[in-house]
Amino acid sequence: MLKKTNIVILGTGNLATHLADFISRQPELNLIQIFNHRKTKEALSLAKKNNCPLVSNYNNILTNADIYFICVKDDSIKDVSEKLKKLHLQNLVVHTSGSIELKVLNKASKQIGVFYPLQTFSKSDLIDWETTPLLLEANTPNAFKKLQAFSKLCSAQVKKVDSKTRLAIHLAAVFGCNFTNALFAVSYQLFEKALSIKEIKLLHPVLQQSFQKMLTFGPLNSQTGPAKRNDQVTMQKHLALLKSDKRLTSVYKVASELIQTQQHVKL
Repeated sequence: MLKKTNIVILGTGNLATHLADFISRQPELNLIQIFNHRKTKEALSLAKKNNCPLVSNYNNILTNADIYFICVKDDSIKDVSEKLKKLHLQNLVVHTSGSIELKVLNKASKQIGVFYPLQTFSKSDLIDWETTPLLLEANTPNAFKKLQAFSKLCSAQVKKVDSKTRLAIHLAAVFGCNFTNALFAVSYQLFEKALSIKEIKLLHPVLQQSFQKMLTFGPLNSQTGPAKRNDQVTMQKHLALLKSDKRLTSVYKVASELIQTQQHVKL
């Protein structure tokens, strides 16, 4: 019988929750511990759900795990790495951030890596790990081999990417995911002001069609609207509706200028 891969997860946030759930469903993997700096109701619930112990003291972290996943906020990764130093870990320690360099883990172990899922995580989501791209980095060939073996259990899309490239990809994801979501929120607010949030489904077909066109033909080939047409009459009407909100007025003007630049509109 093959030895199971023993895993410790540090953190109990969105990604940690989905990762723990995935690990618990794999016969080849064994989630042996979850760490959180406080034994919150959320942390206790996650440990109970996955039938593994929860610890909140670094001294109580098991030192015999094969992989340690640091799933904490980006600005906390360095601190966690330094706290792990005193444990003298010998096996693989990885973080899961798109924007933090690999070298931040230098003090945590001799084997370090990055496991970055190019995906957006909320606890209520249903995540398809098989189609989620995993961007990997490690400091030694052996560390990368271990991380790659784990990752191939998760996804069919596993790619080796260095810290500089991963940061650029993370930036692309922020524009495509976080910024567009903020614009969706504005769209909802404007619709609610014009009609009623109860009828928001009237807006969904145009949003769905726009997204599908983007995936099929690419964003530049799918662009429509007054900015592309240089329809100044319509654009001025829109700006008049936004005149009480300087921030949205600015966003509208900047976004329109960006579209016109991308589409090479003659002004």
